[in-house]
Amino acid sequence: MKGFIPLLKKEVTGQLRTYKLVIVAGIFLFFGISTPFLLKYLPEILKLAGEGMIIELPPPTAVQSLAEYASTIGQVGLLLAVLLGMGSISGEMKSGTAIMTLSKPVSRSSFVGAKMIALSLTFLLSLAAASIVSFIYTVLLIEGASVAGYVGLNLLLALFLMFCLAITLFCSSLFRRSLAAGGTAIALLISQAALSAIPIIGDYMPGKLMGWGVNLISGNPDEYWGALAVTAVLTVLSLYFAQKILRNKDL
Repeated sequence: MKGFIPLLKKEVTGQLRTYKLVIVAGIFLFFGISTPFLLKYLPEILKLAGEGMIIELPPPTAVQSLAEYASTIGQVGLLLAVLLGMGSISGEMKSGTAIMTLSKPVSRSSFVGAKMIALSLTFLLSLAAASIVSFIYTVLLIEGASVAGYVGLNLLLALFLMFCLAITLFCSSLFRRSLAAGGTAIALLISQAALSAIPIIGDYMPGKLMGWGVNLISGNPDEYWGALAVTAVLTVLSLYFAQKILRNKDL
């Protein structure tokens, strides 16, 4: 992977200069804080909105709070992955920056890999911060929860987000227009989400990782190792074919 380190430094610097890290972290932190707060004070909010009407709701649980947080981050993270990644390659091909970069002694795999790692660092750091905050507020406002299960939940969530980034980068290598790349990525990610709901087949889809994560914090023994393996393989294949396409594409 020739030229990987300089390209990685360039991509990381770009993440900071364009405030992508600040944006993703801010959005993740917002949902990490607001989820336990909303569940805790939802009865009071409904009572005020109902103008004195008595509304009985069961007390929130830690599992409910953390599961809701993970579901929200998964959905929002998917959209952010597409929005931030769809122009990573296609944008540079359209502007001609890719030609300038790849004319130097750097490989296509380094070009794609540097973008993937830089984006991944942005999402992983944001996820780590949001998960810690969400857990602390859940414990303070609602009740204690399993630390080990919650760590497992966030690891699965992280893998799912890496999968979304890899799919988006693959789509970005196919087109010169960012919107075309983003639209294709969204279509693919929505399709796998739909397949996740189908019996048997769904047990091997990346979307099933969210269900496994919730099982870890709720004590449900169901595991989806097949989905884990498929997600990892699809992530690697997406990055492989992205750089393969760039090798054969007339930039």
